[in-house]
Amino acid sequence: MAIFVFLFKKQELRETDHIKSARKMLEDYLTSGNPFVAYRLPGEKQAYSFQVGKVQPFSISEFTPEAFDNAFIAAPFQVSKSAFALWPVSGISLLETETYNREIRENKSFRLPQERDEVRQDYARSFSVIREALNAHAADKVVLARRLEVTDVPEHILPQVFSQLCQSYPNAFVYFFDHPQVGRWMGASPETFLEKENHTLKTVALAATRRSELQREDWNMKELEEQGLVSVFVDEVLKEYGISAYQKNGPEPVRAGSMIHLKTSYEFEACKIKDSVGRFLQSLHPTPAVGGYPKDMAMRLIGEAEKFDRGFYSGFLGPVNKGEFRFFVNIRSMKLGEEKAVLYLGGGITRDSKEANEWEETRLKARTLLSVLHSVKQNYSNEAIHLR
Repeated sequence: MAIFVFLFKKQELRETDHIKSARKMLEDYLTSGNPFVAYRLPGEKQAYSFQVGKVQPFSISEFTPEAFDNAFIAAPFQVSKSAFALWPVSGISLLETETYNREIRENKSFRLPQERDEVRQDYARSFSVIREALNAHAADKVVLARRLEVTDVPEHILPQVFSQLCQSYPNAFVYFFDHPQVGRWMGASPETFLEKENHTLKTVALAATRRSELQREDWNMKELEEQGLVSVFVDEVLKEYGISAYQKNGPEPVRAGSMIHLKTSYEFEACKIKDSVGRFLQSLHPTPAVGGYPKDMAMRLIGEAEKFDRGFYSGFLGPVNKGEFRFFVNIRSMKLGEEKAVLYLGGGITRDSKEANEWEETRLKARTLLSVLHSVKQNYSNEAIHLR
């Protein structure tokens, strides 16, 4: 891992820049109205940022590390829609993400406010659509997502929200980007999609969710099936590309904030797909961790049940540099604008799923971002967050 981190730190940092505070740099971007990208890689102390110059929409299947060198990639959930490559105007700045105000901490006593009855009822109706299809054996798993809107999220608190996400979730991929063609999004993803390190490619099958305090309890059949279907899918994609020699470890529990998931890790030689990286990405995305299984039927059922465009939620994103790339699944994310935040929350539905449990899982996942929004907002104005 140390070699990989070193390679990414070889990006073209501005020679005239000293390390700036992430909060100050993001405040400058927002005040000036300049489009930007900022991100912090898992396990690192410092972040990167750049002002966006060139932007290029493209099909995922067209991706090669060489053609998109030094770009930040943002791909949507729907493969049929364009992904975007964002390049820096000049160099990339190194940012310090230290939270200097010690009063800001993830509020462990934070309690998610109750949501409106109609929101709860809408979710129950969508769940019924999916459950009926699963009972008819149209699919084995479908990931059902919903939206949660938070009002009164002023622009001036967003730099501190980014910094606090970096502090609260040191093992997540934390990002914040803003561009008129692409939108304004922020998130803290715990899930690798695909990464290339030296001559090795890595991916994971991550699924099943429970509270971290339940880590020592045995995983039930629903949770094991939900995660197992993601592994089956990854195995099938590898076989499709003639990849039989690969390392597979897991499943094992992995912690992500206040939650734990089951994860199976994969590694294989990058030369196996040297001339077909883009096609491989298109085949792998979306995995059943965010879509379902079988893939095509799950995508159709999601369209019938959700009634909204996921946008970049459950797509993938991350940096490309010198033939290497690190892409992460865009979960635990929110779309920002007009002084509000729209969180996207999903959970895997199988025939053994119970609607009340799945609803509570989405609320548990909301805590990742809402607890930080709450803490930062209280620090600025002693106000609580408000749900619509």
